Amino acid sequence: MKISRTSAQGLKQEFNVVVPSSDMDTRIHERLTVIGKKVKMAGFRPGMIPTTILKQRYGPDATQDAVEAVIRTAVSQISKENNLRQAAQPKVSIEAFDEGKDLEVKIEFEVLPTIELKGFDKIKLEKLVVDIPAVEVTKKIDEIVTNHKKFQPLAKARAAKDDDLIHLDVQATVDGKAFKGFDKHMHVIVGSEEKLLSGALEAAVKGVKAGDSLEVTEKFSEDFGNKAVAGKDLKLELTVTKIEEPAKVELNDELAKEFGCESVDDFKKRVQEALEREYTNLSRMRLKRHLLDALNSDYSFDLPEAMVENEFNAIWSRLRQELEEARRNGTLEEDDNRSEDELKKEYREISERRVRLGLIISEVAREKKIKVEDVEIRQAIFQEAMRYPNQTKEVFAFFQKNPQAVEQIAAPILEDKVVDFILTEVKLAEKKVSPEQLIEAIRGVVPGFEAEDETTEKAPAKKTSKGKTSKAKGE
Repeated sequence: MKISRTSAQGLKQEFNVVVPSSDMDTRIHERLTVIGKKVKMAGFRPGMIPTTILKQRYGPDATQDAVEAVIRTAVSQISKENNLRQAAQPKVSIEAFDEGKDLEVKIEFEVLPTIELKGFDKIKLEKLVVDIPAVEVTKKIDEIVTNHKKFQPLAKARAAKDDDLIHLDVQATVDGKAFKGFDKHMHVIVGSEEKLLSGALEAAVKGVKAGDSLEVTEKFSEDFGNKAVAGKDLKLELTVTKIEEPAKVELNDELAKEFGCESVDDFKKRVQEALEREYTNLSRMRLKRHLLDALNSDYSFDLPEAMVENEFNAIWSRLRQELEEARRNGTLEEDDNRSEDELKKEYREISERRVRLGLIISEVAREKKIKVEDVEIRQAIFQEAMRYPNQTKEVFAFFQKNPQAVEQIAAPILEDKVVDFILTEVKLAEKKVSPEQLIEAIRGVVPGFEAEDETTEKAPAKKTSKGKTSKAKGE
């Protein structure tokens, strides 16, 4: 095998690989021999099939296997001898090959750029520290207590009204057959925003009395998950077994224990700590964004085209899916007059930023020997599994079978560890602010806190609850 470098421009390197025909004949023959030991053919004992017959039947397969083996060997050898850090899978093209002739292959590599890290102590950042007033804590406590609904038997028999809890016995049928995917006993809060399908049930129970029977028909959507009932009517035969009214909830030691606290004082302390964590997290998200902005400005180097293209395709595909979904649901707000070319240009710039920052973070991790520990990955997978309590085994199995999924879940952990490291070296000035000042400071910076005038911002589009694309600055 003869390997020669034919081109080296920027991050791209091209190599030519030539394998003599005699070498290829040997490789193909060896492959046919392996195949001959495994296959069964009438009239021949295993391993005794003539090479000519094997070549007639399995020649193309043996040739392809031999060529692929040569390519794998060449890629490995080139990478090792030239110390190449590949940015993506190399492009391989067979330039010439035929029976009795040399195999000639062109292999194009795109490598990672060389990044010379600078001192992070030149970066100046401001860390906002929230001073939470007592009235804010009291307001949060009142909110929690108010939303902690409790119910008690009716003081006097009456018809159900808003906020009452209705207990129901249910018989559900579809096309006259019992529908097993529905609870036999359920309860509904009159006037609740939580709706079952069309919301007909919630409307029907208003004004009922204990012992009443009623019949409600709901309709499954055409795209309902269970295809057997999609688009069909769900008939509910209901009996009101009990009506309860809201009970007055007061903050006392008994209520505190329902939240896992020892006393009212313990409850208040935990609410205070929860608020502090919430504001600290928002402040850190702002700080991280400003750090990434600084890194993006400080570093300039060639970016691997393949990485940028893959990132852009992923972003663009996701955006198109979100827009299409919003159009189907009738929730798209056409508030962006930019052409597709203008949008593509914007998202390509976003892709370049993400790739650049990703390479910087990877280089910091490599040079400073920062890595994600196995225990951190296991914890992240566990937390992901807890999001699907009825499918935990399937989630764990998915990660066991998909190393790429494990890499994806480890990536944000590594990013945060690198960010934490860099923040220990930058010049950090603390500034005390009120909760309102923090919220104002993170508008247009932290996702979910959009700028007052979104239409003037240019940044990644994210679908809002209304289905439109918003221009959050955060990355």
